Amino acid sequence: MRYIAILIFGILISSCGNDNSVRTTSDDEIQAWLDSMNVTAARDDNTGIYYYADSLNPSGNQATDGSVAAIYYTLQDLNGNVIAQHQRANGDSLLHKVGTSAIYPLGADFGVSLMRVGETYNFILPPSQGYQDLTSGAINADLIAHLKITLATVHNETDLFTQELVDIDNYITSNNLNDTVTNPLNTVKQFPASGISFKRLRAGAGPVPLNGDTMIVDYTGRFIDDSSFGSDNGFQWVYGSGSPRELLTGFEFAVSMMQTGEQSLVMIPSSQAYRESALVIPSFIVDDLIADGIIPDYVTRIPPYRTLLFEITRVD
Repeated sequence: MRYIAILIFGILISSCGNDNSVRTTSDDEIQAWLDSMNVTAARDDNTGIYYYADSLNPSGNQATDGSVAAIYYTLQDLNGNVIAQHQRANGDSLLHKVGTSAIYPLGADFGVSLMRVGETYNFILPPSQGYQDLTSGAINADLIAHLKITLATVHNETDLFTQELVDIDNYITSNNLNDTVTNPLNTVKQFPASGISFKRLRAGAGPVPLNGDTMIVDYTGRFIDDSSFGSDNGFQWVYGSGSPRELLTGFEFAVSMMQTGEQSLVMIPSSQAYRESALVIPSFIVDDLIADGIIPDYVTRIPPYRTLLFEITRVD
């Protein structure tokens, strides 16, 4: 793929939920498994999802719609075979914005919405709430998935954005971006309303862009830890038109201040980029979901709530 799409994040994941209020063969299989495990589970009639708790924490904060849940998980089949997992030993918890269809499988969104911080729940997902839309064979489309989730904490989205601004300020300080001896031309220009920060690295000449101008830029994209997520040379679009694709707000905003030949660094909080992006369980099926048109291609590279840095050179 030539270019990681710098698209405004709209509707993320195609809906795969069906009304399973009528009992199905999957229900019989699930109930037989629950009986064999001597487990009593509740069933949600709208989704057909069965669920039961390993541990409860009635005083914990609930994962309500719009909050950002930090979770760990284990995905198994009904024979107990582990398909994938992400536990504390695997690193930081995974972020998922509740109630926005920003997770796959979608049944996990319903599950997390029942939980409070410190709780561990088991969700038995019928195929309609699991992987039936996945055509690649990476996971059996008829899988009845046993998804165990631990809710580590719940974040307010605004607090996450605020922390990103702190991280950007720290990045500016640690890289001496306001030192015009080390980094000439000018200090960092910050835009409090959006949280975007802009640093001119090399001067250009001529006018800044006008709507309808054809823009050609080279860019590299990286996260605030300086790890790379993509680059392109000769990327072209018509400024201000959304053609051939809409750009990230922060990316086009940076270019709006640039002259031909100029090189600049723009630091963009996720609120002006991909926001919640998407959490895919398990992560190894991301490429297959993109091929099936279930999720957008940037999910392969941009996790939820990540600050993006673009070093941009305006070629024309």
